[in-house]
Amino acid sequence: MDDFYGWNFKCNLVSYHGQMRPHCQVQLLVFWESIRCPFEDEKQLDGARLKIIGFWVDAIKGSFSLTSKSIQALVSDINTFLSTPNRKPALSIWQHLTGSLNWSLNVLPWARPGLTEMYRKMSGKTHQHAGIPINGEVYRDLTWFTNMLQTAIGVRFVDAQTWDDSEADFVGWTDASNSGLAFVYAGNGLVYQLNPNPKPIVDIFFRELLAILCLLHHIASFSSPPRRVLIHSDSLNSVEVLNSLRASESSHNSILLAIADIILKTGIDLRVHHIPGKDNIRADLLSHLLFDDYKHQFPSERVRTFEPPRELLPARWRESF
Repeated sequence: MDDFYGWNFKCNLVSYHGQMRPHCQVQLLVFWESIRCPFEDEKQLDGARLKIIGFWVDAIKGSFSLTSKSIQALVSDINTFLSTPNRKPALSIWQHLTGSLNWSLNVLPWARPGLTEMYRKMSGKTHQHAGIPINGEVYRDLTWFTNMLQTAIGVRFVDAQTWDDSEADFVGWTDASNSGLAFVYAGNGLVYQLNPNPKPIVDIFFRELLAILCLLHHIASFSSPPRRVLIHSDSLNSVEVLNSLRASESSHNSILLAIADIILKTGIDLRVHHIPGKDNIRADLLSHLLFDDYKHQFPSERVRTFEPPRELLPARWRESF
């Protein structure tokens, strides 16, 4: 028989088989006995926190999270995969691992970018026993996945993404240009002047995503980070990537991973909306380093500089801005 779930008031308990159990649960078990439906008594669980198909479901916190056993199994699968002789696991092994990690996305949806490079390597492959080499991007992402599994906060099913924009705890705006990165919020403007000779050269899409990462990193450093965060960006590509959690370029995915890392560790509920460039005035002025114009239009606002969190990105991209 399929699993059955219900609820009852904590104090509404009755004795059944020598144990105090929720009244509604006992009614069901007595009914099963009356129709001779077999069941295992030790599998009839109750409590504010239950383990269901490998996930902890916490009714008090309103959250789903992985059990320690599930985490250990996933970490073991990743380590076994990465230690494959010659670092060329067969396609079938790649598929098995991605299947296992995909299961964890039920409670860790922001971990999806950690599988992007794996699927990129598997794309177009059909021979189940043919070896596929593990490249640097896949190794890095799976190492990230391993570390993330042991520190991530699960999904809050009570209010995740169910709030109205007007209920946001924090609202910010970001922008990027060929001159700088900027973000603004609640009377604060922060700006970073780009390196005039970056190596390697990156596109504006990279910079727009980077500006969002910088704002998120900034607010995550607060002593009490806001939970419901709304960010406006005039980069439609950035908004689409953050809403789908899929990036077609490795450089863009590296920033998406950094954003995901912050989300998974802090429990911030992020929402990103597109805003027309003409309405993104403050962030646009700062990203173009037009400080005099900014001060003229917004004299009461405080402007500061900031440093991007380079340490959150792979080494190859840290000098690209």
